[in-house]
Amino acid sequence: MLDVSNKNILLLGGGKASAEKLRTLSQLGKRITAISPEFIEEFHSLDWINFVYRKYEYGDLKGFDVVYSGVNDRDVEKEILKEARERNILINFIDKVEDSDFISASTLIQENFSIFISSYGRAPGGVKMIRQELEAKLNLEELDQKVGIMANEREARKKEQV
Repeated sequence: MLDVSNKNILLLGGGKASAEKLRTLSQLGKRITAISPEFIEEFHSLDWINFVYRKYEYGDLKGFDVVYSGVNDRDVEKEILKEARERNILINFIDKVEDSDFISASTLIQENFSIFISSYGRAPGGVKMIRQELEAKLNLEELDQKVGIMANEREARKKEQV
């Protein structure tokens, strides 16, 4: 698990692979930057993305802490990896776990708890299926309220002990 909630995030690519990250990134409640010559429809209604309409250029990673790359061009990915290593930036190549510094789990983020699901990069479609089944079968709002009550009770007990 990697907490990227307080990191400057760059998303490279505007195709289907990058769109798979949008759901998880949207749950962070923050603005990110995305660079691509074009973006598929899933991107267009999102007001939390700073869009840069062009191909990746060396130097684009400067100022970012974490990069997700869905460029899907092996030569460009080699350049991105080289820059990430030079700048000491964590990188996740979407659907290419072997070159990634971390695996990006699918998440169900609530106010009081989160569920992270991973196939260790081996079956992203399977992870999506599991997440959708959990969303369909669990009342996440109700669970979130119950966990919030438990957290408040625990905090109250800690205060009583002091």
